[in-house]
Amino acid sequence: MAINITHLSYTYANRTTPALHDVTLDFRPGQVTLVVGRSGSGKTTLIRCINGLIPHSYKHGTLRGEIRCFEQSTAGLSLAQLARHVGTVMQDPDKQIVAARVLNEIAFGLENIGLPREQIVARVHEAARRLRIEHLLNRDTHSLSGGEQQKVVIAATLAMQPRALLLDEPLASLDLPSARAALTLFRQLADQGIAVILVEHRVTEALRVTPEHCVALQDGTIAFEGDSAGLRAWLDARRGMQEGGAFRRLASAGDGAPVLSFRDVRFAYPGASTEQIAGVSLDVREGDVIALMGPNGAGKSTLCKMAIGLLRPAHGRVIVVGEDAARLSVAQLARKVGYVFQNPAAMLFANTLREELSFGPRNVGIAEDRLQQVIADALETVGLEHLSLDQSPFGLSFGQQKRVAVASVLAMQPHVLILDEPTAGLDSGAAEDMLHRLLGAQRGPRAIVMVTHDLALARRFANRVILMADGRIVADGAPSDTLDNPTVMRRAGLTLDESPTYD
Repeated sequence: MAINITHLSYTYANRTTPALHDVTLDFRPGQVTLVVGRSGSGKTTLIRCINGLIPHSYKHGTLRGEIRCFEQSTAGLSLAQLARHVGTVMQDPDKQIVAARVLNEIAFGLENIGLPREQIVARVHEAARRLRIEHLLNRDTHSLSGGEQQKVVIAATLAMQPRALLLDEPLASLDLPSARAALTLFRQLADQGIAVILVEHRVTEALRVTPEHCVALQDGTIAFEGDSAGLRAWLDARRGMQEGGAFRRLASAGDGAPVLSFRDVRFAYPGASTEQIAGVSLDVREGDVIALMGPNGAGKSTLCKMAIGLLRPAHGRVIVVGEDAARLSVAQLARKVGYVFQNPAAMLFANTLREELSFGPRNVGIAEDRLQQVIADALETVGLEHLSLDQSPFGLSFGQQKRVAVASVLAMQPHVLILDEPTAGLDSGAAEDMLHRLLGAQRGPRAIVMVTHDLALARRFANRVILMADGRIVADGAPSDTLDNPTVMRRAGLTLDESPTYD
């Protein structure tokens, strides 16, 4: 047995309800285990217990039960000792990246365990080759896209040659070809004898590698355990009970006045040999719900960061609600364009939800007598109206933190809302519910731009799909005109090989 869990329960500090309750599971070498469940069901807590973050980093909670890793109790092991056997890829690559250069990041763990230089160099280049990121080795880590960062973190973990691999939503930031290739790699690692534990919301994709062991968590307990076929049947039965009719597309035709415009915008990161944005022009109009799509590194997030002044174009203009963004401060832009980062840890900072959700509205001048209602509306829109405002956002699950981050931006009542990977950390039901509420909100934004790799999300909610590749727009049209056009998808680098592989 690789990992054996017996009667595991855990309650976070200052919480009354356990995140996990009486969980007993076995994970075997040579198998892929797929763990699924709604946001807040206990999946990430399970990962934290296995890799030792609970109790070493998450202190003062109540932990019961036993975890044995390769026949040894983890109770007496340090994080460093566990890391020699168990590799972890967390939901937010930002939290794992410590080095300024990609090459140094992949080498970091190897240097810490004292491997000879020749061995380190060989392992770094082998891991980079398997992830097809050799071209990134000399890049600064801060200049990478979210998907590129995710690949670097996976490479750094594989370079350690772990006996068990914990993957907490590794596909969240990856485009479809990269996601399928990554899954093929995980399958290959399991076939080589590694115990692979995959926590993933993109269940349909994950099931393509036919996991031998599947677990569904619900409210911190095991709701299902079996094989892939059994999980499909269980999910189909639940879907049949829960569907009360299909979501209708709420987006208008987007024929209103422009609220965000880019005019021949160009941008290159310092030291980069090519432009990250290479002459983009487009209008986001009132009523638009746009899915901005493309392969990792296409320039999607870079373009959006120019809308809020975090990056300034080297050439061209960004116009926000009729004003040149170059003449506005970041604070002034925040009144017009709200940006939700794909990693909520990049946004959350306060000790309580009340402080977190009040900060932005106060800064943009929303009156104190309206503050309580604005916060209540924002929480209701993201489906978190049941939460106490006195609790800490850091005790919430990743998916709940994601929705809090959305609520904190909604509370500022921006004209345009930009969501960078809105479904990362959310199961499909929670993501669709949030977007359904958002698009139906009476005081919602005038236009929404979603940076996403989720084709189903784009088809269901967007009235426009904009495809980017190599810093340029290669298509802009209705979902059926873009996503169903093989030529357009090929130009955007989103075509799929029949058998993607990292060989």
